[in-house]
Amino acid sequence: MKLRKRTISVLVAMALLFSVVLPAGAVTQGDIQAIRDRLEGAAAQKQEAEERLAAIRGDMARAEEQVGLIQTQVLLCEEQVSAGRELLARLDGQIEENQRQVAELEAQEARQLEGFYQQVRWLEETGETSFLTVLFEAHSFADLLDYTMLVTDVMEYSDRIVTQLQATQMELGEAREALQASRDQQAQVQKGLEDSLAELEAKKAQADALLAQLAASESEYVRRAAQLAADEAEMERELKEAEAKWAEQIAAGGASGDWYWPVPGYYGITSYFGGRYLNGRWDNHTGTDVGVPQGVEIHAAQSGVVTLSKYNPSYGNYCIISHGNGYATLYAHQRQLPLVKVGDRVEKGQVIGYVGNTGNSFGAHLHFELRVNGVRDDVLKLYPNVNFIDRS
Repeated sequence: MKLRKRTISVLVAMALLFSVVLPAGAVTQGDIQAIRDRLEGAAAQKQEAEERLAAIRGDMARAEEQVGLIQTQVLLCEEQVSAGRELLARLDGQIEENQRQVAELEAQEARQLEGFYQQVRWLEETGETSFLTVLFEAHSFADLLDYTMLVTDVMEYSDRIVTQLQATQMELGEAREALQASRDQQAQVQKGLEDSLAELEAKKAQADALLAQLAASESEYVRRAAQLAADEAEMERELKEAEAKWAEQIAAGGASGDWYWPVPGYYGITSYFGGRYLNGRWDNHTGTDVGVPQGVEIHAAQSGVVTLSKYNPSYGNYCIISHGNGYATLYAHQRQLPLVKVGDRVEKGQVIGYVGNTGNSFGAHLHFELRVNGVRDDVLKLYPNVNFIDRS
């Protein structure tokens, strides 16, 4: 169930991830950032899938070890089943032998009983003749001896019949007990054999189910990771196309002079770009100074990427934004470190800091520079329709 929930969360995340598509018309910085956000989301999902796959493979290793133990148990169960079957075969033979002995003893008992019954009937037929009566009926000493021996033989024969019958019955009882014991043992072995077979099937099913589940999980996450990798590559391609189109738009914007004035409402120029006298000597001013009160917002003149954001003893707190096609602008003497950092993508008109008096400055103002292909140029050329006030 946990695995199914995780898979569903991945699918939902992917659906949200690819719900934004690259517009067919103009590209904005927001479009590029949206693609980057999607890339970050895809990377996170891909990492999660890879981590889960690694965990599954770790589970697979442990499962394979567990399956090895189960297979060992399976072999032991098979040996137990084989031994049980052999024992059953021997018990079957023993039971057959016991049954044969019982049958023979029962036949012997029947014969002895028949002899005993014949003896009893004979005694009944001869009446109540006593030993003394036989003696008195003798007509001579020889008859007496004959009669005496006959009576003795009869008595001994009767005793012998009874004794043999008793021995046979005792032996028959023992044979029957042995037969019952063999049958009880056979039933016990049969029950143990059935239990072992059931356990064997259960362990085989357990091993098969475990491997099948893990194999299915691994296959699903391998497929999902591959899909995420393909989607990530597709988004990388989209990002490159968007950035190329964005660069074209920036270049077109720079050429047409469509630039945003960084401090709207403040157009007093206190120092122009180029040569000037500063503190009694000639100086080459690298930018344009605009007189602006402390704390006024500074806006990006054009969309682009922040390539530098730091403090410098001369510029104070400042940043540089690259706009593509070789154009870059610099904003110096900010009250604090710029609000943007290196690598940030900014939109035209976005607030990037506040006017200050840091670095080599003699009052709150904005030092505004333009660089084209690394060479400083007059930034006011970008604003041909703006009426600036000369306060130099």
